[in-house]
This record gives sequence, C-alpha cells and structure tokens, in this order.
Amino acid sequence: MRTSWLVFSLSLLCACSTTPSVPPGGDGTDPLHQVRRVQVAEGVELEVLDYGGKGPALVFLPGLGSTAHVYDVLAPEFTATHHVYAFTRRGFGASSWPTTGYDSATLGHDVLVALDGLGLAKATLAGHSLAGDELNWLGIHHPERVEALIFLDATDNRGEIADFLKGHPLPPLPFSVLDGQPSREAVAAILEKDLGGRFPPHELEQAYEFDATTGAYLRYHRLPEATELSVRGAAEPDFAKLKGPMLAISDEQAFAGWVEFLSQSESVPADLRERARAFLPEVREHEAAQDALLRGMPNWKLVRLDGAGHYLWLTRHAEVVAAMRAFLAR
Repeated sequence: MRTSWLVFSLSLLCACSTTPSVPPGGDGTDPLHQVRRVQVAEGVELEVLDYGGKGPALVFLPGLGSTAHVYDVLAPEFTATHHVYAFTRRGFGASSWPTTGYDSATLGHDVLVALDGLGLAKATLAGHSLAGDELNWLGIHHPERVEALIFLDATDNRGEIADFLKGHPLPPLPFSVLDGQPSREAVAAILEKDLGGRFPPHELEQAYEFDATTGAYLRYHRLPEATELSVRGAAEPDFAKLKGPMLAISDEQAFAGWVEFLSQSESVPADLRERARAFLPEVREHEAAQDALLRGMPNWKLVRLDGAGHYLWLTRHAEVVAAMRAFLAR
C-alpha cells in the first residue's frame, strides 16, 4: 500500500466450493455487488465480490491493507463490457486469517484457485500495489489463465524492499495513524486527506474495526501479522517474462521516496538510517532501469498520472477509467 511514500510515511511512525456470505450490515443483497466466499486452501476462504455485468471476466485485486470493497467506486464502471469481480486476499477483511501463506507465490495461487472456484477459465486481472506481485506470478506461471494484466501503481519492486529489510525489524510503513479517532467520519477524513480521495463506505467497514457503542476507531481489521508477513514475503518480479497485453498506470512516486524518508528521519534507528542512505542510490538506479525496461517492451502500455498518489482511481477517477476502457477495448 504505497501512496505518496513521503506523505504517508510521515503520518505513521483442490476442489473449490463457493458459499454465500452477508455483506456488512446487510441481508445478503446489495446494490453494488453480491458477496460470496470461495475456498482456496484447507481452512482458507476468500471474500469475493460479484459486481455483475456481461462479457469476459475482469477481476480486481486490492493492495496491501485494503479489501475488495476499495473498488466499489471503480469496478462498476466496467460492467457494461465485462463480468466484474473483486477478491479480498487472505489475512484481511472478511477473508480467512491463517497464520501462514503470505508469500507472493501462495497469494498468487489463491487467486488461481479462486478463479477455478468461480468457474473462470480466463480473466483480465487488475491489481493495486502489492497485488502486482500476484499478477506477476499468475502471468509467469499460468499465462493460459490470463487475458491481460492491469497494474494500478503496482510495478514497484517489493522483492527488493523485502531483501533490504531481511534480518531487521520492520520500519515505519506508509499507513495513516488512526489511533484515538472518535468516529468513522474522523477516520474517513484522515484517509481522504492522506489518499487524496474518499474511501468507499464498505471499505471503511471491512478494513477497520470500530467500537459498537461509541463508534470510535479500534484497530485495522486484519490478522495482526499479515502486513509484515506480506511485506517480507514479496518476491522479485520478472516483468520481462510477461508476454500478454499489459497496462501500467502509475504516479511519479516510487519506493525511493520511502527509502529517502528512512534515510533522513530522526524517528527511525540510526543503523536503519545508515542502511537506507547506502541503499538509496541503488534503488533509484534500479527504478530507472525498470522504467526503461517497461517502456521498451511492445506489449506494455504505460500511463503516468503525475501527482495522482497511490490510490489513482480515487484522485484521477475519470483518467483511470478512460485508460482502462481504451486498453480493454483494444
């Protein structure tokens, strides 16, 4: 979940079966989507949102910390041409919270098995942030299941960051500080300020927990270890091996901004600051090389929205929708 790394870092210091599930506060029906659960492993089920629509399958995968409901404002834009779904990964929201399975390969396999459970032989997959690792895994290991891939600010090399963090405590990550907030409205306001756009109401209910009596914020709604396990389990991507049609929509920020923050902040340990200073030139070089690689591959379409921040569809909704529609209609 990398929004503008500087802004957010400063604010944090098998056969498969499907069974119906009830959306937050509802009776099983919702004007936006149907909600079901799909078994992807022994004792592990994913929440699946079915937005309906006609045409080939389009599946949205959320970034780190988010649930499928974060797409409630984007997914309905495509139901005229596609049957649209969104998955919540293990460890978050209404999906199962196992204590293992947060490496890129297992998370990617979860998506594959969920496609099987829904009877989808092939799909276009759109993923945000961490979901880029799942897209990369699927595109490399099961290209026959992939119609096309859409990376929503999701081409950063999280495997390189996992290597940088290996053997060291997890430093501040780019999530808003919500402790002490008295209400859902207060949480929504902070997130809107930090992200540049307002979260869908169901995302607030699924990704966060609030006191039933006072309405005050309590905690993130996830396995407590899921964030760190997902960060440390990220694999190095190999985008050159992805042969199908690819769309990448991104802002101008990258992991180098977060590493630069770590190299300068007095709130992080001195040894981490030193390691970050040494690592910063390397990560900048690698990011430039990857950008050149993607621009040189004919199957990739790159769209850059400078200043959009990490949650591109919240801040530049019309441009993201237009770019995706043009790509899907190719």
